[in-house]
Order: sequence, then C-alpha cells, then structure tokens
Amino acid sequence: MKNLTCKQCGGTMALDASGMKAVCHYCGNTYVLNHEDTDYYAHFFEQMRRFLQSDTDAQARKERAEAFWRYANEETFTCADGRQMEIRYMHRYRDRDAEVYVARRNIIFHFQPDKAALVDRVRRITSLLDYPSADTRRLSDFFPKITGGFALADGGSILVLAKDEDEYPLRLFGTLDPRHVAWIISRMENLCCVLEYSELVHPEITPDTLYINPYTHQASLYGSWWKAGEHNKLAYDRTHRLTTAENLLGLRQTGATLLGFRFAGEVRADDVIPPALAAFLNSPPQNDAYTDFERWDKALIDAFGERKFIRLDTEDKQIYNG
Repeated sequence: MKNLTCKQCGGTMALDASGMKAVCHYCGNTYVLNHEDTDYYAHFFEQMRRFLQSDTDAQARKERAEAFWRYANEETFTCADGRQMEIRYMHRYRDRDAEVYVARRNIIFHFQPDKAALVDRVRRITSLLDYPSADTRRLSDFFPKITGGFALADGGSILVLAKDEDEYPLRLFGTLDPRHVAWIISRMENLCCVLEYSELVHPEITPDTLYINPYTHQASLYGSWWKAGEHNKLAYDRTHRLTTAENLLGLRQTGATLLGFRFAGEVRADDVIPPALAAFLNSPPQNDAYTDFERWDKALIDAFGERKFIRLDTEDKQIYNG
C-alpha cells in the first residue's frame, strides 16, 4: 500500500474513513486527496474487498493472502549489535510517539530515541491486564502479546506484537454497513469491560488501534498502549487524569467514524442507520462498562432484532462507501 507523507512534518498520514482525505496524527494536518491518489486507493480498497470476501475454504483464503502480500513494502532497521532487521508490511502510519508497521503476523512499533522509554511503559501497562478467571483464555486473545523488543543503533527502539494473519487494521476497511458496525461495537464493549475490570484506561480506542478478523468477528485492541494507564492516575503526557469513561467515549467515536460521521454525537438515523443505533452512539457513556454493555444489548435488539452472525462480505455498500 502506498504511503502518504505529510507535506508539513514528513509524517506518514492515515486515510480517514471516507478514503477521500488523509490525516497526519503527528501535526494534525488534513489533506483532501487528488484524483491520482483517490484512484490509487479506490483500486487498493477494491483489492481489499476481493481479498476479504467471505470464504470458508482455508486454501482459497491462503492463496488470496499470498497474492495480496506480493505488494508489501519493505523497511530495514539496524540493531544496536549491528544486525539488520528487515520487515515487510502492508500498512504504516505515524503518530506523535511511534511509527507503526503492520506486517503479516506482527505489528512493529518504531520509537525514536527520545521515545524509547515508552517500550517499558507498554510492558508495564499490559502486565496489569486482568481477566475474570472463567474468561481468561478467551479474552486475553484480544489484547497485546509482546513477542520481542530491540534496541537500535541510533538509540531508538522496536517493539513487536503478535497478531493473527487474518487480522487487519480497522482503518483499512473505510466506512461500514451499520450491521457490521454493530458487531464491532459489541466487541468493543467486551474490551471495555476487561479494561474496567483491570482498572485501566485506554484513551486511544480508534480505527488505528483496533484490528479485526472479518472471518470470526474478533476485534482486538493492539495499538497505542503507551498512552494507556491506570484509572484516576495522570496520563502518560501528564495532561489530565484518566477516567474509565474515556474507554466508552472512544467506543462511541469509533462507531461514529465507521458510519462516516466526524464526531460521536452527530450520528443521524436514516433509511440505513437505525434510530436506536444512532441514539446509542449519540448518548453519553453509562457510569461503568458493564452497565453500558447492558444498554448496548437493548439498543442492538431495538436496532436489528435478535442477534445473528453476519459474515463481513465486502460488497461496496457494506464495507466501503467512497
């Protein structure tokens, strides 16, 4: 996937959900893409749609993946001991603290020398994750699994997380059909309950930090863990005290973004978006994640009826409106 570079700061930019604009998470600049770029990304998303079409045949999915990864980009880092680390990635973006590379079975976070200490922060914060004993094995799959860390020759550092081969950044799916947004909200509610149970706050629940497996409906929270912290403690940048309500606010903002709205609180019901879904996303969070999940369960039934599994078929009208 071709990367867009910010003309002001040089950072790697991320597409917004519409696929028509790019946003630099480092300096905040926003650009409207030119025709050349929109044509390129229309073609890229069409490849994604074909690649992510529902298919229960494992061999067919593997062949599709092999074809997709022929177009991967490459990057090389020099470790402190002189070894060369080569990575192949499908997507990257940069925020104020790290450059993020999405590889086939890993996510690689590259920190500059002045941010190298954030690696230890990620290790400490993720070690505080706790799960109800009956659900430990299942829920832990949705949170970071650190597989490596490397000091670089320039004083920077690399942190490596494992991911499933079929997991992709939510950002790459653009806008989604409301039914698919609904199952992602359900998974995010699960994640928020774990954070609440662990007394942790993740203030960056976004399409960049969430990864999904369209075959299983699994959603995992892998990104920006250095920004997470303990409830009622100072944020990592010491700008404010963290509260668990931020988890649920991120959930609502992500849902609004996936429906094509800029901000939570501005979601409008129409012939496609049910009023109950819009009302939930526009509402303030409940006092805790468990109560919020109960409210979401009611909103889900009001919006779509009783639950059923819907494959993430990636037709234009379902996954990408652009």
